[in-house]
Amino acid sequence: MVEKRQINRAPIRTDVEVTSDALGLVKAHTLELSDVGAFIESQTLQQLTNGTVVSIQAIGFPEPMPIIQAEIIRVTRNGVGVRFLL
Repeated sequence: MVEKRQINRAPIRTDVEVTSDALGLVKAHTLELSDVGAFIESQTLQQLTNGTVVSIQAIGFPEPMPIIQAEIIRVTRNGVGVRFLL
C-alpha cells in the first residue's frame, strides 16, 4: 500500500485524557504524533465517528498541559486518528 500522507509522524507514546460529549472522559495513549494530529490507541474511542470533536490533554507531566481541540478523521480497530483544530 502506498503511503499518501505528506506529514512526518513520530512514534511518540504519551498518556492522554480525551473528552467527548458522547463518552465523557476516556484515558488512552498516543502511538504517533505530528504537527497536525495524532493516532490515539483506545478501544473505547472507536465508538465515536468521523467528524466528532474531542478535547485532548496530555497527562503525567509536572505541569498541566494545554487542552487541544481535535476532530476524529479516522476510526480503526486499534483506535482513532485525530486532526488538531488549531
